[in-house]
Amino acid sequence: MTARRVRPGARSLSALTWTACLPTAGFDLLRHNVFFSADYAAEFAALRAQRMPAQRPTVYVCAQDRQSGAPPLPAQPERLLCLINAPANGDVHDYAAKEIEQCLTLTRATLEHCGLRLAGPPDRMQATTPADFHRLFPGSGGALYGAATHSWRSSFQRPGPRTRVPGLYLAGGSTHPGPGLPMAAMSGRNAARCLLQDRGLTPH
Repeated sequence: MTARRVRPGARSLSALTWTACLPTAGFDLLRHNVFFSADYAAEFAALRAQRMPAQRPTVYVCAQDRQSGAPPLPAQPERLLCLINAPANGDVHDYAAKEIEQCLTLTRATLEHCGLRLAGPPDRMQATTPADFHRLFPGSGGALYGAATHSWRSSFQRPGPRTRVPGLYLAGGSTHPGPGLPMAAMSGRNAARCLLQDRGLTPH
């Protein structure tokens, strides 16, 4: 059995991400941080048109060394994941180095506008594009969140844990009940419960 290709209009967003280990300054990060674009509507208009934002985008920053609540030592490198939204066009658009560099410039401009400085050159930041995600997940175009949620019915159309393939169960942010770490964990529990039930075992 082969998986059906997801139509571009039915895809969720992809992302352009950078990982780095750099010192930060100017803004007291938490583990999860969102720095919003000054023109959110224009950003999503560009994404709907299958383009990267031409202005400073909204940026999510995961500061992975901040989980204890205590900031790292001053001027010491910390592990960072920076993410901006991108269209799921990784199967038809290959992101050239110049385009990635331009996006990184705009991304850092958003961060600096909000008071966060990354003390390191661009070549210290490793990019992953929608084309990279498409290569990892063929047929997706790089979409990261399952099917798009463009209508009120879409939340009720997510697949459940059971499939038509015996022994194959689904779990993750694109299955019921939806995206986000808590929801993905719940979907994992649903899949485990179904598996045990189908084998005649009692879930605990």
